[in-house]
Amino acid sequence: MSKPVKIIGIVAASLVLVIVAAMVLATILIDPNDYKDEISKAVHDKTGRQLTFDGDIKLSVFPWVGVTTGGVTLSNAPGFAEKNMFSLKSADISVKLLPLLSGEVQLRSVDVENLILNLMRNKVGVTNWADLTGKETVKKSDEKASESSTDGAKSNLKITLGGLNIENAKIVWDDRKENVRQSVDDCDVSIDGFVPGKPFNFKVHVLLSSTKPEIVADTNTSGSATLSSDFKSFSVKDLKVLMDAKGAAVPGGKGQISLTGNAALNLDAGTTDVSNLVLETYGMKAEGSFKGSGIGGDKLKFAGDLNIPGFNLKNTLEQMAMEVKTSSDQALTDVGLNFSIAGNAKSVSISNLLINLDETTFKGAASFANPDRPDITLALDVDKLNIDNYLPPSEAGKSVKAETKEASAVKSKGKEDLFPVEFLRKLTLKADLSVKQLIAGKANLTDVIVVARAKDGILNIKPLSLNAAKGAFTSTAVLSVAGKVPTMTFAGALTGLDGEALSQEMTGKDSFSGKMGFNTNLASKGNDIKTIIANLDGNIGFKVMDGYVSGFDILFLVGDAFSILTGGIIGSNNNNRTEFGEVTATAKINNGVAVNSDLVLKSPLLRGDGAGKMDLNKMILDYALDTKIVGSLEGQGGKSSKDLIGLTVPINITGPVADPSIMVDLPKFAIVLAKSGFSIVGNVLEGVGNALKGIEKTFTGKGGHKSTAEPDKNPVKGIGNAIKSLF
Repeated sequence: MSKPVKIIGIVAASLVLVIVAAMVLATILIDPNDYKDEISKAVHDKTGRQLTFDGDIKLSVFPWVGVTTGGVTLSNAPGFAEKNMFSLKSADISVKLLPLLSGEVQLRSVDVENLILNLMRNKVGVTNWADLTGKETVKKSDEKASESSTDGAKSNLKITLGGLNIENAKIVWDDRKENVRQSVDDCDVSIDGFVPGKPFNFKVHVLLSSTKPEIVADTNTSGSATLSSDFKSFSVKDLKVLMDAKGAAVPGGKGQISLTGNAALNLDAGTTDVSNLVLETYGMKAEGSFKGSGIGGDKLKFAGDLNIPGFNLKNTLEQMAMEVKTSSDQALTDVGLNFSIAGNAKSVSISNLLINLDETTFKGAASFANPDRPDITLALDVDKLNIDNYLPPSEAGKSVKAETKEASAVKSKGKEDLFPVEFLRKLTLKADLSVKQLIAGKANLTDVIVVARAKDGILNIKPLSLNAAKGAFTSTAVLSVAGKVPTMTFAGALTGLDGEALSQEMTGKDSFSGKMGFNTNLASKGNDIKTIIANLDGNIGFKVMDGYVSGFDILFLVGDAFSILTGGIIGSNNNNRTEFGEVTATAKINNGVAVNSDLVLKSPLLRGDGAGKMDLNKMILDYALDTKIVGSLEGQGGKSSKDLIGLTVPINITGPVADPSIMVDLPKFAIVLAKSGFSIVGNVLEGVGNALKGIEKTFTGKGGHKSTAEPDKNPVKGIGNAIKSLF
């Protein structure tokens, strides 16, 4: 080393020594407490605030430059409720002197006790710090901050921290303009020590409270973190977050959330990695992992997986005050979910989807792309699903009037839009659903298939098909919203349905039998129920072969009604069953009114012809059925039923579709009998009223001839109910 360099080194060292000595002497000779009043006065002159020192101020210079202070308070701005804006009980902070010369910041343990910061805004929108800042000051500060940020990005600041201890801190945001108060109370922060690039342990406790939303949450967080010196890379291991919350905004009024896992974020590389994530709350557990790249740029990519082991969803919902009642007590008691997810800034896909819903398994995949013009694909396979288990329990004793009121309530809402037109115009959809077995209304449906496609405002469902009770149903539907008004068409056909098998499935009884089939073609337009029904056009036809309806014997009831009207006796055995060989009908629908003129009912003893209409707009039925007797029964001590062959029993079916009145047209039936030579109870020519009066006496038992039917039954109504059951 040359002599000049040595001299320069000695001079520099001597200069540093002199400066340090001067600073040490300054701390010895100068007491900062002597200047507290002057500092307070300067603050008051500048801001109008009162700065108060409740304890001593201590300075240190070497080897640590630091300050220790007792209580300090800064008064609030005039017009605000809280007395002080800022206060603390004590604070101790110091930095090592010599490393500062080389650009390294070595902080000793920072200790802060009972820090309170009240941030407020009054009803006119003025904050309690507005008088401490100004537009120009803020602008210059922002410019300086921007410059500092730029400089910081170019440099690599070296900073270490011996430890951080914050005890019982409190920060309040009181917004009188929005009537919101939010605070962080009882805040305790503990950091063992910080060295860039090395892990450090931390613990944080806060009591969060808010009036909007109304919630109080006691939160504890801990873990081991690592932070790079440029603050662009951060990771945490063994993260643990436990929150106990209560309040109106918390589901169920109270709840606990536990979160554990590991996470890493690198801003330079634009990557993130979350692993071993476990979330537990309300009896549910979720496990997952997640990786991402291109964060902060236009090349975002991410992938992850989620697993929710089986749990009792019903109990979870009850804890969240979202109780769901189901017809089966076992429904929603074993629910699980598992899938993988991947995507980028414009699309996301779900693969290996597995949902366990009690005894049902869903498997499939899905994708979503282009939020501006959604492109959705879905493929879902279901093994067995019993929908009945998840429906609300049936309401026993629910009256027809109540059902009619509900129907009216639904009808009154008919002007609500059914289809999201703008969304459907942008939608591209490819959806495939298959259900191996579906139980609905106790009916056992198999091989349910739904294939849906949508593009350019046209939604096609082709097919929607299923098998039921040895029969097959298939249909197609098209909804177009490409034009100004949505239009729709539907075509469907059912073949080979076994009525007896269906009856056994749905009721457990052999109440109905016959091979059934129907076909229909419908078209309409509109975007609400009322308009769609009003524009409904099309046709429908059905056919039932070789069957029976249990629960009544229509010939027995006709004979009973004959006895009431004529006073004669026509007897027969009550087989409690009405057999038929064929029932067919077609109807044309125009503007929501279905008109039928060709109903035919054929059985060994009866022939029926019907015609009428059903107004779907008003849900009103107006139908007439003429039933002709073509077979004979053995008489019991009176006229033989052979005498009834050829007679026609007129039946009217009228009133609301939900609860129609089905009755024998007594005046017409009386005329038919009179023309056939039968004597009528009373005098039909003098007025049907007398006949009805005589029938009333028979029903009430107050006089007249009693029917061969049970005395407490109404035979004429019985005929109506029998026909009603048939329909």
